[in-house]
Amino acid sequence: MKYTYRILFLFLCLCLGAASCRDDGNEPAAASLELDSDYLSFPGYRSTLAVKVDATRRWRAVPSDYWITVDPDGYPSDGQHFVANVAVTVSDNTGDAPRTGSVTFYIGDDALATLTVDQEIRSEEELPDEESPVTWANLQWTASLIVAEGTAFEAGCCVFADGITNTMESTTGEGITCEIGYSTEDSKPDGEEWVWIPCWFNGDWGNNFYYQGKIEGLGAGIYYYTFRIRQEEGPYVYAGTNGLWDGQENVNGSFEVTSGSGGGDIDYSQYSISWANIQWTVATTIHAGEQFEAGSKVKVDGLTNREEPSADGMGIVCEIGYGGTSDPTDGAWLWTECPFNADWGDEFYYQGRTPAIGDAGSYYFAFRYKLGPDGTWVYAGSDGLWDGTVNTSGTFVVE
Repeated sequence: MKYTYRILFLFLCLCLGAASCRDDGNEPAAASLELDSDYLSFPGYRSTLAVKVDATRRWRAVPSDYWITVDPDGYPSDGQHFVANVAVTVSDNTGDAPRTGSVTFYIGDDALATLTVDQEIRSEEELPDEESPVTWANLQWTASLIVAEGTAFEAGCCVFADGITNTMESTTGEGITCEIGYSTEDSKPDGEEWVWIPCWFNGDWGNNFYYQGKIEGLGAGIYYYTFRIRQEEGPYVYAGTNGLWDGQENVNGSFEVTSGSGGGDIDYSQYSISWANIQWTVATTIHAGEQFEAGSKVKVDGLTNREEPSADGMGIVCEIGYGGTSDPTDGAWLWTECPFNADWGDEFYYQGRTPAIGDAGSYYFAFRYKLGPDGTWVYAGSDGLWDGTVNTSGTFVVE
């Protein structure tokens, strides 16, 4: 039984990955709260197990002793049916006898369920290695597997940590950090030949956190990449193609940097921008001091729809801008260059971020394009070139 807690925890990580759910109806359900288990057994060392809470009202959890912690210790449903995954953690048992505690779950002042928590004494045979709460991570997305010199390779990673990424919605990453790394060797990614670059927390995606990062300044060649993740100052774990890196089924990704021209030999007078739009936003509400991020697509007949995919954007220049008026052509908007992101069929896709915005308020945003460094700016609207009526600027709020 010494190691059954690890097997149980892994089983729960897999089985309790269901997102919170609710039943919407005209009449609220009666107040109820149920646990999928009323008993957890822990080894003598600090460890975590999970329990599922099925409730129809806002609830709170109260541990009986200092050595038991619960995350989250409440869930903000109110009059609706929610299922939440809860992490129960015990500290090291430094005493010389097993101990028993409990966690009581309340709706209002009523105690509706009790979870019994037993912990054994410490045993040197059970001394665990330092473990990460991250039990799954993958290579989720790439803008393009072929990029030109002078442009960035960009990719994203999804991360799962039971009791963290699948509980309340996060805007910060809850202390889980991620880095994108590359090497010229297809090797285990903990070696000195790997170079690591911090990634930004992109968003809370269902049961996972999503991170995105860029690799820039590389010369022509073939490179291997992955992500490494950790919580606070804990151990790193490494992402593979569809799970934690194991060198067999879940491995590194690869990309190529080519010696592209960036459109330097193109006669832009032969082409024109026929369509551009506001394609995507990370969020329409951000906090003061954060950057607003969005994406846009553009179409140029003869350039963006060539048979051979582009790795460098053919010299098309894109900028993201924002301002306090709805007209992106006035001189008060602030503009920031967007990198070429990917060749999407007949269009090119660009994605960029504004500088950090410190002042709360409502803002308008859009994109603008030009062909080559000397071209004339053309503005993207909601679903076509900006005209101020049908195709307009987007909006976002800074709180």
